[in-house]
Amino acid sequence: MKHLAVEPGQSIGDIRLGMTQKEVEQTEAFAFDPKVEFDAQGKAHFIEFYESDEYKCVLGELDLLGTEADVLIPQLDAIAPYDREDPELGCSYQFDQIGLILWRPVAMTREDMNESWFLEMPTENQQDETKHLCFSTVAIYTEGHYE
Repeated sequence: MKHLAVEPGQSIGDIRLGMTQKEVEQTEAFAFDPKVEFDAQGKAHFIEFYESDEYKCVLGELDLLGTEADVLIPQLDAIAPYDREDPELGCSYQFDQIGLILWRPVAMTREDMNESWFLEMPTENQQDETKHLCFSTVAIYTEGHYE
């Protein structure tokens, strides 16, 4: 499994903010099909990777898409506070000071696994729902991207 180093506000793997589309397409990480948005000057200003069995997105020792959100968020919050006013809080955690955002479609917790709505699901559905304990995407962005 490939490890893609996440440098908030700078790069994921060998894809760096500020690269042109041609430069991005020549990177090794481009083979993993990231979402890359470009500004009016044609420079990458947003890079997003989705959960995958092919790679891990790591920030130091932290597996950003493989660590449960309840464990990961306090560790990241100690580095830079997340936006506590985010209307999608629970699903989305945005760290503006460092240019990092994590997202998942459902805000799932271990406690939810004891709730009747979860326990009444078929086992197959329960297994599918537990993937929401972790984040589905990690993205980095340039300063001012969300303003």
